[in-house]
Amino acid sequence: MRVFPEFHRTTFLTDDQRRAASELPPAERQSMVTNLVVPSKQFNRLSGKVARFHRHVDGGVAGPGWVGGLLGESRAGKTTILQSYAQKFPAVLGENGYTVPVLYIEARDDWDLLEFGRQIYFETAASSIPRLSTASVNTQAARRIGLFGVELIIIDDAHRLFGQVRKTTSYVSLLTAIANTRKCNILLAGLPSIRDAIEAIPHLKNRGGFPHDTAYDFDADLPDDREQFRVFLEGVDRRLPFLRKSNLSQKAYVADFLHVSGGSIGNVMNIVIDAAFMAINEKRNCIMASHLRAAALERMHDGTKAASNAKRYIPFNHVGVDDAEVPKVA
Repeated sequence: MRVFPEFHRTTFLTDDQRRAASELPPAERQSMVTNLVVPSKQFNRLSGKVARFHRHVDGGVAGPGWVGGLLGESRAGKTTILQSYAQKFPAVLGENGYTVPVLYIEARDDWDLLEFGRQIYFETAASSIPRLSTASVNTQAARRIGLFGVELIIIDDAHRLFGQVRKTTSYVSLLTAIANTRKCNILLAGLPSIRDAIEAIPHLKNRGGFPHDTAYDFDADLPDDREQFRVFLEGVDRRLPFLRKSNLSQKAYVADFLHVSGGSIGNVMNIVIDAAFMAINEKRNCIMASHLRAAALERMHDGTKAASNAKRYIPFNHVGVDDAEVPKVA
């Protein structure tokens, strides 16, 4: 059964809280950085949409077999939203076995015709999987959805279900069988191409009309997006386990993060996580510009990008951001 990361959401607002976090063992600080979650405006909006798709009525029961979507480009933050939500509904062992309110599966390109059904077996605590035909595995997998009290099945990277006609036929058959139980909703998460795939399969689209929402990257050209991006960076900074804030939300950093990440939350966090590891290894009190610069350059084409004036662009290389001013931990 699925084990989710221990997401780190706690903010360190006082000097004592920051000192305590900075004195934790390196492995614990590493885990905090790796699994850091900021409840941004988009995070809260989309988490709310997932919750409403799961249970349409507060205090009510699960949905009636609808198929919906959470769409967005790669590294837009979808997986963190979905895993963070699914983590709130762990499997519960009762007198009659497990109940699995939310079942989370990650689709893969290397699945064979049977693997989708097998994954449902695995995620519902099956000790073994019988040798059955594809049709029989699909039938039994759909039956397990009801037996184990599944209310919402989340399929991440679901665009991978629609790449090959022969496999897609089998996967759609299983999705249809699950929807036909009318005991849980199905949330397909992944690239925007999922919408086109569902449009071409009326008997799936008609299961609720395919309600969906989209996780967007921040747009550097929109003032509101730039402000929300700054707020996001401030949220990251408040959760980093260092003695001092790293001032990630300062104006110069915001511009560089937008430039090198394209506004992608995932790309930003790739840089921040790597920079934080460097700072921990060097026993620094915070992330320094040199750490951000090194992490960013390693992820940029040929190590640098050319700005519009054709001069060499070096991120996080501003006057007034002086690494030498930040001492090492005593």
